[in-house]
Amino acid sequence: MRTRLYWTGRFRTGNSVIGRGRQTGVAIRISALAAAGLLSAVLVALVTMRPLLPIDETRYLDVAWEMHLGGDIFHLSRNFELYTHKPPLLFWLINLVWLGTGVAEFPARLVGPGFAVASAVALAGLARRLWPEDRETPAASVLALAGFTVFLFYASATMFDTMLLFATILGYGLIWRIGNGEEGAPLWAGLGLVFGFGVLAKGPVILVHLLLVLLAMALWAPRRPAAGRLIRGLGLSVAVGAGVAALWLIPALAGGDAAYRKELLWTQSAARVSGGLAHDRPVWFLLAALPLILYPWGWSMALWPRIVALVRADGGARMLALAAGSGLILFSLISGKQVHYLLPEYAAAALLVARGASGLGQGVRWRSLAPAVPAVAGLAALGLGAGIIPAKGDLAALTPVWSVMGFGAICLLVAVAGWRIGRFRGQALLGAGTAIAIHVLIATSGLYAAYDAGQIADRMAAAEANGIAVAGMPYNAEFNFRARLTTPVATPADAASLRSWAGAHPDGLLFAPLRRAPVSAPPMEELRYNGVTYGVWSGRDAAVSVRE
Repeated sequence: MRTRLYWTGRFRTGNSVIGRGRQTGVAIRISALAAAGLLSAVLVALVTMRPLLPIDETRYLDVAWEMHLGGDIFHLSRNFELYTHKPPLLFWLINLVWLGTGVAEFPARLVGPGFAVASAVALAGLARRLWPEDRETPAASVLALAGFTVFLFYASATMFDTMLLFATILGYGLIWRIGNGEEGAPLWAGLGLVFGFGVLAKGPVILVHLLLVLLAMALWAPRRPAAGRLIRGLGLSVAVGAGVAALWLIPALAGGDAAYRKELLWTQSAARVSGGLAHDRPVWFLLAALPLILYPWGWSMALWPRIVALVRADGGARMLALAAGSGLILFSLISGKQVHYLLPEYAAAALLVARGASGLGQGVRWRSLAPAVPAVAGLAALGLGAGIIPAKGDLAALTPVWSVMGFGAICLLVAVAGWRIGRFRGQALLGAGTAIAIHVLIATSGLYAAYDAGQIADRMAAAEANGIAVAGMPYNAEFNFRARLTTPVATPADAASLRSWAGAHPDGLLFAPLRRAPVSAPPMEELRYNGVTYGVWSGRDAAVSVRE
């Protein structure tokens, strides 16, 4: 059934009315389910146009592959060594998909996007609960979510964050009900199930997304529970969540040694907070990235005042603003941080955008700088294709010329269309169109081959029986899944161990980056992947030319 999305131009909360206009700035005619269908089509297209990206997606597919090979659903492994960095839910679900499809890359890569679409449907349901009188915001919130360019990149990836987004949206809904006076153990137990699901998806970080929203009810809840009931209810939620997590943790811990238990329970989480991981970043990193994270909606000068007014007047909006703001602040304070850690906060941002857009008159053109982004990208691409901008470094992979010129043309079309359409629909087009344009460039240019593990994986698959080694760099199992390896890749860390491996595998193959090659002999072959030129040596050649 289609919902006609028109509105009188007022925010209502209790007896207050804010904002006046003739028709909504959204003014779309589409149901929330249809909007989710559009999102699913975009995500499938993005998956199709992009290879598995190193090192995250390639690594996670290998973990799922090794779970398939070994049949152990409790102890994860990467390159056939215990892997404690992530919980098992993503890998369970990929293997569940493979039960129906057989082991294949494409269906495995749809698990993450599938949760993004499920999150969009859940988001529309949350909008109905927050503002039951508003018929337009559910569908508009889905389109707002689909309009965030960065969201589309990560929502189409094989990662854990869309599962966490789904859990976060469900948690918001339960917390809103609690803050509006609903009582009963089932409600708190449901929140505990959300906690448990989040832990199995990505660990205790689910509490970062939900706990402060729950504890800060005084800032937004009209009928919050008394302190005693809150404490008892939260205790029940934590107990239920711990019980769900224990379904995996107890068997995993029972089957591991002391070092494994310490790594699983403490080291990873502590290192993310205090530092020591590869993605440690300064406290200002996420703040500096906000213009990118919020593109295109955050670039609208007309939308911000409407959101501010909404937050002041509406308890649901204050809950969402608290959720988004607290996530940004808490992750900024944590040493290990990535942009995609904020993917769950996109739920709150999309709802605020959709509801805030309702205060903008349909006849009023939005003041937005967002069209400048694809416009500048398009002009730069045309300049690169015409030779005005020199193709140096990584830009050299942007060939053939027609691909670059096509990307430039698409970007300019997106910029002009977004500017001409204006308002809500134009902003959504700018965000989604920019993501699609970039993926078209990836699919049609040398970028696809530059990040496609196929060449090296094929060499490894053919050489597995004779032995494979990677040296001169950390190895994150980038090629194991693509090559369908059933034995570990050796990773000799010094000259003695490399010499020993080479002597034992004269017909094997050694792969190493040319710039850090631990052997002096010229390689038999050179292959390019992920910005690195790899050399390939036989074990026989490597054995007599190991660098000391």
